[in-house]
Amino acid sequence: MQLMRWIAMLLLSWVLAAAGGAHASEPVTNFNVVLLQPSAVLEARVPSVDALAEYIKAVQGALREAVAGSEAQEKTRQSVGGFIVLAVRPGLQSRVWIDFDQLLDLEVRKQIALKVGAVKPFEAREGPVVFALKVALWDGKESKRIAPLPAEWKRSAAAASASAATPGAAPPEVGALVESIWND
Repeated sequence: MQLMRWIAMLLLSWVLAAAGGAHASEPVTNFNVVLLQPSAVLEARVPSVDALAEYIKAVQGALREAVAGSEAQEKTRQSVGGFIVLAVRPGLQSRVWIDFDQLLDLEVRKQIALKVGAVKPFEAREGPVVFALKVALWDGKESKRIAPLPAEWKRSAAAASASAATPGAAPPEVGALVESIWND
């Protein structure tokens, strides 16, 4: 329980610091960090709040670099909000999904996936850690959604529901969903 309080306080301070520094024509605006797993799961899987915070800061830097440095940036400068969804699993493996409210330019998507995916993750324990950064690009508005649902997740969850033995069965836990679609 103590770990989750520290995570929440650290993430809140990080978000407030990032929001305070935002001004017009910034490539990325941070709104918050969305934890997609229950506290007990995160406490078991996150080895240290500091490691998680460092990873988030590095991802944010890579995101900013990817958006600001995209080829033909003037043509691809889209004002849009959404989520950068991240999963980290044991063995220093990570995966990135991009879930914006509008279609994002293909070059920008590629740069985000490449740069953010190259950030060395923390060492997760006992299974994947899944969370999202709620952001906007180029003065876009904050997404009204409270949590992401990348297209690949939708397809996988729909397929799992369709093949479930019990009609109306609960969708898989997000960590299990991520593991089922992880492409190495």
